[in-house]
Amino acid sequence: MRKFGLLGKKLSHSLSPLLHKTFFEDIGLKDEYKLYEVDETEIDNFKNYMLENSIEGVNITVPYKKIFLDKLNFISDEAKDIGAINLLYIKDNKFYGDNTDYYGFKYTLTKNDIDVKNKKIAIIGKGGASASVDKVLKDMGAKDITFYFRRDKLSKIEFPENMEGDIIINTTPVGMYPNIHDNLVNEEILKNFKIAIDLIYNPLETEFLKIARKNGLKTINGMDMLIEQALKTDEILYDILLSTQLRKKIRKKMKKKVEEFYENNGD
Repeated sequence: MRKFGLLGKKLSHSLSPLLHKTFFEDIGLKDEYKLYEVDETEIDNFKNYMLENSIEGVNITVPYKKIFLDKLNFISDEAKDIGAINLLYIKDNKFYGDNTDYYGFKYTLTKNDIDVKNKKIAIIGKGGASASVDKVLKDMGAKDITFYFRRDKLSKIEFPENMEGDIIINTTPVGMYPNIHDNLVNEEILKNFKIAIDLIYNPLETEFLKIARKNGLKTINGMDMLIEQALKTDEILYDILLSTQLRKKIRKKMKKKVEEFYENNGD
């Protein structure tokens, strides 16, 4: 049995095990995918922990997407350009880093017919996820991109008066379960955009998206990104390339499992 998982600080909200177990079932594997909650004081020991416990790979989430950048043997070109990894894995006793968020966000834009060329785009946040988003946008022809973020942990994001544009993207965890009523961008700003994208998938409609929808914006949550980056992760870990048909079939099953989870547990 091969061992994989998700590395982060607070992971109780994560649907990653559900997604990867769906993949395992469909392919006929008996492997495991567990949550690894690790405090900042212990994170430097995690690579040794992986070796000692035969953990072959982990996805990485907040706040550890940049911490391993200079501690690996190989890093993919995408991850280097982004400056963050969300996949750490071992092959031939060497540590590799990749960024599957890139593929997840690219799929989100393509699936929802979002053309970013010549569009004015606002990105909320400046963490690892925002770097993936920025790289995808630039690769797809976007040039007018502005970041809005906190200068330090005690400050608030300062938005300019009369802020406007075509697409606004929340890449922060603000509004994620359990703090579902939190929101960084007020209605006065949101109504000056046409499309709102939130990388959060729990809840499926954040306060940010709810306000945007009520003001007539096209809204997109983080579910497509979550599923697609999970599939890309599995392709890398198992060194396979899923056919379009199989990918579509597994994607559909993953989405159904997530919907069932929310029906049974609520947002």
